[in-house]
Amino acid sequence: MKEKKKPDVAKLLGITDDLMFQNVMKDPINCRMFLHEVLPDLDIQGLTVRTQERIAFNKEEKFSVLDVLIKDSKGRRYDIEMQVAPQKDLDKRARYYMYKMMEAGFLHQGEGYGELAAVYVIFVLPFDPKGKGLKRYSFTYSAREDKSVELNDESEIIYLNSKGKKGDVSQGLDDFYSLMEGKSTTNSKFIKRIKKTMDNYRKTEEWSEHVMNTEQIKEMALAQGVEEGKREATVSAISKTVKMLKRMNQSNEQILRELKQDYSDEFSDEELEEFLK
Repeated sequence: MKEKKKPDVAKLLGITDDLMFQNVMKDPINCRMFLHEVLPDLDIQGLTVRTQERIAFNKEEKFSVLDVLIKDSKGRRYDIEMQVAPQKDLDKRARYYMYKMMEAGFLHQGEGYGELAAVYVIFVLPFDPKGKGLKRYSFTYSAREDKSVELNDESEIIYLNSKGKKGDVSQGLDDFYSLMEGKSTTNSKFIKRIKKTMDNYRKTEEWSEHVMNTEQIKEMALAQGVEEGKREATVSAISKTVKMLKRMNQSNEQILRELKQDYSDEFSDEELEEFLK
């Protein structure tokens, strides 16, 4: 049996890690540069950024927690979500987030409807939510009878697909996709600043504790399988590891790489891939 190489969890947890993503985006400059890559036609200035923002207006309604909630100087609101694992009802989740942000931007007495600010919900995804291979899916209201006729409310739901091969996005957004996928990037000002923020955050105590907790949970799951000495127990340990890493917003590719490092002498690549389904 070959010796198992212990994975470097600190390096494994990159921009798709929920905590890392929020700490990168809580910087208004990073956030503005990212939004400029996604919505280059907008003049986005004067950002107020809040992370892990709870949205609910009374005790009876369902509340949700937004990853990154932004408001600009013109009153426009943006929600940026890093969603690594496919979730049921993604479209309705996006709609709910949009409506809650619209509700927060109500008009005051004396204001006209034309002053209603736009709302943008942006999901950053390391999987294809619609299976069409597009790098970006932008959704607005249009007439069913004639798709060229749009309802001009200026709001939009956007799915950014790092696995996409079709369509055009900015070079900066392409670089961000590459960063998500662990691939090489250009040395643009935007991506350099993102990487520098990530490197700085990796030096903090908060990040060290986050990494340590991740390693401890993984090691406990692994130990359970080893001590009981049964394949069934090892299967259980792998399942727990996969669930934990998905909760921490790790992509299937990242999880599979780690499973191969830990269990390749006991399971084939095809068997390990089955744990991700």
